[in-house]
Amino acid sequence: MPGDSVNEDYDEKPRWFTPRRLLLIFCITNLVVYLDRGVIASNGVNGSPRTEQQPEGSGIQGEFDLTNTQDGFLATAFLVGLLLASPVFSESCKHHSAFRLIGIGMGTWALAVLGCGLSMGFKSLIFCRMLVGVGEASFVALAAPFIDDYAPPAAKARWFAAFYLCIPTGFAAGYIYGGLVSAALGWRAAFYIQAAAIMPFVVFAFVSKPLHLAGSREAGPDPNAPKSLKNVSLELARDAAKVASHSVWLHMTAAYVLYTAVLGVYAFWGPKAGKQIYEMRGESADVIFGGVTVITGVFGTLLGGLTLDALGSTLSNANLVCGVSNLVGLAFVLVSFLAAQSFTAFIILFAFGELALFMMQAPVAAIGMWSVPPALRPLAISMVTVSIHLLGDVPSPPLVGAIQCALEAGKSPQAADAQWRVSMSLISLLLAFSGAVFLRGACISRRAKDYRKADELTAAAADDQHMHLPQHAADVGHAGTGLCDNSSGLLGSGVSSLPG
Repeated sequence: MPGDSVNEDYDEKPRWFTPRRLLLIFCITNLVVYLDRGVIASNGVNGSPRTEQQPEGSGIQGEFDLTNTQDGFLATAFLVGLLLASPVFSESCKHHSAFRLIGIGMGTWALAVLGCGLSMGFKSLIFCRMLVGVGEASFVALAAPFIDDYAPPAAKARWFAAFYLCIPTGFAAGYIYGGLVSAALGWRAAFYIQAAAIMPFVVFAFVSKPLHLAGSREAGPDPNAPKSLKNVSLELARDAAKVASHSVWLHMTAAYVLYTAVLGVYAFWGPKAGKQIYEMRGESADVIFGGVTVITGVFGTLLGGLTLDALGSTLSNANLVCGVSNLVGLAFVLVSFLAAQSFTAFIILFAFGELALFMMQAPVAAIGMWSVPPALRPLAISMVTVSIHLLGDVPSPPLVGAIQCALEAGKSPQAADAQWRVSMSLISLLLAFSGAVFLRGACISRRAKDYRKADELTAAAADDQHMHLPQHAADVGHAGTGLCDNSSGLLGSGVSSLPG
C-alpha cells in the first residue's frame, strides 16, 4: 500500500548511521563549539591591554587597543546571535530537514570563526562573534532532540550526560589550545584552525542522507510552510504558547533560570571573591576555580546521568534529581562561603557543592525533551536557552556587583573584602527556590504526560521497579491521578525506592 511504502522510506536509516556514531559526531561537534568559547577567553588569544610597561599589549586586546569594557563584550556577543536565531532554527525544522539546518548553522559558524581570524578591528570582530552565535543556535536547538530520538531508552540520561560534559571539557581545552596556538602561530591562527576543524562535519551534513527527527520535515518543499513574515510570526507565537502551556516545562524553566543565575555569578565573581576573602596573590584563584569547575562539571554531569538511569528515567525522577542536587549543592556552598576559614577548606567544600549542582545537567535536558510533544522540542529548547540567559546569567553578575558595592560602602578594605561572603551567600539562596520548584515539578510530573514513545516509556518503567506507569505504555504518558500521593513512587516512599 502507498502508506506502507512511505513509512518504509521514513524509517530507512542512512548507511553511515548507528546511534553511537551519531552521539560521537555530535559530541565532537559540541567540543569544537565550546572550544571556541574557551579560545576567546584564553589569555593567549584574548591577550592583555596596552600599558606603559607593555606598549603593544598582546593578543586581540593589545592589537586592537580594546578597553576592558570592549573586551568584555567579546565574550558575550555570541548571545545576541544565539538568542535571535534559536527560535528561527527551531521553527524552521517543522518545514525543512533538521539535519540540513544543522549543516547550514555550522557552516555559518565556520565562516564566522574564520571572520574572527580575518577581523581588522573591534567592529568587524564583534560582528563575527554575533554570527558565531547564529551558527551555534542550530546545533543548540536541534542536536539534543536527535540524541533523544536515537539513544537507547534505558541509557538516555547517560547519553545526555556524555553530550553535555563536552561543554566544560571543550571550554577548558579551548583555554589551553588558545594559549598554545597563539604562542606558536599568533592569535588569528587559533580561529583559522577551528574553522577548518568543523568543515568535515559541515560537508557531511550536506552530502549524506539526513536522519529523520520526529516533528521535522525531511525532504522536498512544504506546501504548508508560512509564506510571509506575518504568518511565520503567528506560527511561532502559537507554538510558543503551546510550549508554555505545559506545566512541567514551565516549572523546569523557572527553576533552571534561578540555577543559571547562581552559576553565572560563580563563574564571573567566584575567583575574585575567593581571592579577596583569602587575600590571595596573582592569578592562582582563576586557575584553581577554573580547574575545579571543569573537573566537577565533567564528573557531576556523568554522575547525574548515571543516577537518573539507575532510579528510572521518568519525568518525576528527573525533577527529583534536579531538586535534590540543588539543595545539596546549596548546603555545601553556604558552608564554604560562611564558615570556611582557610582557602583549602573553602575550595574543597565549594567543589562538593559544584559537583552536586552539575548533576542536574542531564536530567534537566531530559525534562526539556520529554515534557513537550516531539514537534515542539526544538522550540522548547530554544525558549529555555533564551530564558536562562536573559533572566539568569546575564543580569545576575551585575546584580551581585551592586549588592557587593552596597555592602562595602563605608567599610575598611579588609572588612569590605569579607563582605563577599555575604553577597555570594545571598545569591546562592536562589538555589533553595530552584530546588523547591524542581521538587514541585516532580509532584506535577506524576500526573503529567510524558511525550516519549510508548516502547521507551515501558523500558523506563521496567528499569524502575518502584515506579508504576501502566497507562504510559497504553496512552503515551498518563500515569497516576494524584499529586504525589502514590506511595509506590519516589516521592511517596522516601528513600525506600533508592538503589540499595
